Amino acid sequence: MKIILKQLLITLIALFLIFGCAANSPNNDAESREEMGEDVDDLFGIPEDEESSAPSDDEAEVLRLLGISKEEASEQTSEEIEPTEEATELNDEINRLENRLDQKDSEISNLKSEIALKDQKIDELQSSLEQTPRPESYSAATGSFKEQYNIALSEYNSRNYKSAISRFQDLLARDYNNSLSDNCQYWIGESYYGLGNFNQAIVEFTKVFSFSKSNKFDDAQLKLGLCYYRLGDKEKAREEFSRLVSDYPNSEYVSKAQQYLSQL
Repeated sequence: MKIILKQLLITLIALFLIFGCAANSPNNDAESREEMGEDVDDLFGIPEDEESSAPSDDEAEVLRLLGISKEEASEQTSEEIEPTEEATELNDEINRLENRLDQKDSEISNLKSEIALKDQKIDELQSSLEQTPRPESYSAATGSFKEQYNIALSEYNSRNYKSAISRFQDLLARDYNNSLSDNCQYWIGESYYGLGNFNQAIVEFTKVFSFSKSNKFDDAQLKLGLCYYRLGDKEKAREEFSRLVSDYPNSEYVSKAQQYLSQL
């Protein structure tokens, strides 16, 4: 700041000398300006290699002439030397974000390693499953369809109706097109009838007619009439018994159906 003031003062004095002392020779001008500069340094007490941050009285006078206060000059000097508070906060925030970014990079790297390890374990499990021998077929493990059918029928005859239902259902899931499958379906209906669940028995007996051929059609038809009879639905019972007589006239159950019809 003092250098600027010095130059301004030198300029003012030089102008004064040019206009006030025009008669002086040009050769003396340079020497006069040099001496003037030294006098100005002496006047303001400015060392040759050092600048003071606080303005002297003469500097204050020059600042006054230029319309600049001491406080403004001091603030300008401080702003040039010291960073602002906002700049310091911004720098701290940048450093903080850089640290967080480094942490996230580290976390991503760890996650990638964990994923790679899990993929490796999955591949090992799949390879192990492929090498595991498959179990024997249902037939080999549990015997023939006929053998399992007889066991299920034995459960029904022993009044183990729930066990019979489960076994007959397993046989149907195993082979729905077996020659004994329609019988399995019929005995499921009979098991529900034995449990007193007549509504479900109606559902199961009706399924018997979904088979293209069966020796249990007339049996199922009779049981449908009996289910409705047990439920107290006389109209539906009469309808089912009548269907047995008309659709299966040669059935051994015709006489029984006619007997129930006479009671309705």
